[in-house]
Amino acid sequence: MKERKKLLLLRPRKLGDTVLATLVADALKLTHPHWEIHYLVEKRYAELFYDHPSVDRVVKMPPAMNPWETYRFATWLRKEDFDLALDLYSGLRTAFISRWCCPKSYGLRTSWAFFYTETVPRRISPRSHHIENQFQLLRLLGIDARPGDYRFPPPQPSPINGEYAVLHPFASPLKSMSTAQARELARGLESRGLRPVFIGGKGEEGKIEEIGEGLNMAGLGLRQTRALIAGARIFIGIDSGPAHLASTTETPTVVIFGPHSSENYRPWRRFGIKVLERNLPCRPCFEKKCPYPYPRCVQDIAPGEILEEALALL
Repeated sequence: MKERKKLLLLRPRKLGDTVLATLVADALKLTHPHWEIHYLVEKRYAELFYDHPSVDRVVKMPPAMNPWETYRFATWLRKEDFDLALDLYSGLRTAFISRWCCPKSYGLRTSWAFFYTETVPRRISPRSHHIENQFQLLRLLGIDARPGDYRFPPPQPSPINGEYAVLHPFASPLKSMSTAQARELARGLESRGLRPVFIGGKGEEGKIEEIGEGLNMAGLGLRQTRALIAGARIFIGIDSGPAHLASTTETPTVVIFGPHSSENYRPWRRFGIKVLERNLPCRPCFEKKCPYPYPRCVQDIAPGEILEEALALL
């Protein structure tokens, strides 16, 4: 009789990281298809994984829980009778949850490593990709695998028709394009027959309106956003969650990297991706304030250069 395990996979925060973590779920399902994979993510990301072939159940974690709420949530999970937890985030909250609700918990060797029954190094090397670091956890289960291709289901039909390009220009202040940079890029795309369509989070509609070009589609749900990207001729965006969402489709993708290194965080796809970044003495950085008057690593990349790389992919 096949051994049946019930695993809790934790990667609650940041859209791009929750997308990347499905590669771990894929490796688990491909090697042990009879295992149950319960994927813990924040509520706002849950819709993206409901019909994922490697996820048997999505566990929705409330955001911004205080210590008492975290304890109650972990105690509720404890009743689920999990065999094992794989904590790909390895922060204080997820480390506690994984250890409290599971007899065995594996995590990365962070400051909270004492919670886990077994750990692996946080990084293989300074140049290793984020997902490759996380794949080390699978070796604790006797699984020797490398990240493969995404197994996301086909996207829904695009909500708009015609030939268009999807642009995601804004994220945190240190990662965002300037309004003028995004405007010039949009005009360049439109002059070549591609309607610029802007995406962004809820509350960013006003920033996109300031660009004064293209169609403003900020505030879409994740499934609609993925469908929109999948129907585009090209996706152009900064290093953020939507770029990783784009990598689950076949749409050619240009990603502009700012403070972080593409070696560690580039979208995981073998084809149709071009990374643009600048070699500055301050990169990579994880600071909250830029030493320059504006984030040169992003905003010094000329719209013409971005457009040229996009057209080359097409």
